[in-house]
Amino acid sequence: MRVPCLFVLALLLAVAATGCSSGEKTIRGFAEIKRQCAGSNVAAKRASQRRKLNADLRRLRAAAATVRGYTQNGNAVLNEAVDRFALDVAVESLPVHERSRYIDHAAAIVAPRCYLWFQALEANRPTGAAAKLPCD
Repeated sequence: MRVPCLFVLALLLAVAATGCSSGEKTIRGFAEIKRQCAGSNVAAKRASQRRKLNADLRRLRAAAATVRGYTQNGNAVLNEAVDRFALDVAVESLPVHERSRYIDHAAAIVAPRCYLWFQALEANRPTGAAAKLPCD
């Protein structure tokens, strides 16, 4: 015996409707991560991150010099230097706009040598049109 499609569809909608309205359900939200958009209040933390980022920029310049010509993927030295920079710039001790300027400097160093690392740095920028932070 064949059951009409409309009957089956109506039965499914009825079951779904009763499941949706059975009692009051609370939706638990995710905890908001408190972003430090203005940076740390501790001057020593800010100074320490600036020293790390300046050292990372020096490492990036040296690593970019090891790449001959223009490449899509870079090389092992450049990859390690960009990874280290990305980890250090993610620390929120400095204000967002200052970290964004460090990313500008790193992107300017990497752009003539490696297209994908330039795109990765641009994508991780904490300010701008595609910003991931509520700091603007």
